[in-house]
Amino acid sequence: MDNTVTTPTLNGSLAEIVSKLSVLMDSFWIYIVLALAAVVVVWGAYVGIRIAIAHKNEEKINARDMVKNLIIGIVIIFVVAMGAPLLIEGLSAWVGIGA
Repeated sequence: MDNTVTTPTLNGSLAEIVSKLSVLMDSFWIYIVLALAAVVVVWGAYVGIRIAIAHKNEEKINARDMVKNLIIGIVIIFVVAMGAPLLIEGLSAWVGIGA
């Protein structure tokens, strides 16, 4: 079976998908970042209030765990936010449509 017929079609389809994904990320990127920042601010305020009103040791321990989870979440969001455009650029270079 000759793969020369299916290969250009597959590469063309992949190139089209990657280019559309890149355009989509470029158009929505600022809104995604703003939404994630808003979530972090609201959750940080909630955790801060929980720490401020914690009176028992058990409540303080739970509040500290929430702070740890908040910091881990911020790191994960940052890694994903920085990694998504790099992944799309890597796909573009792999397919051969980007510079």
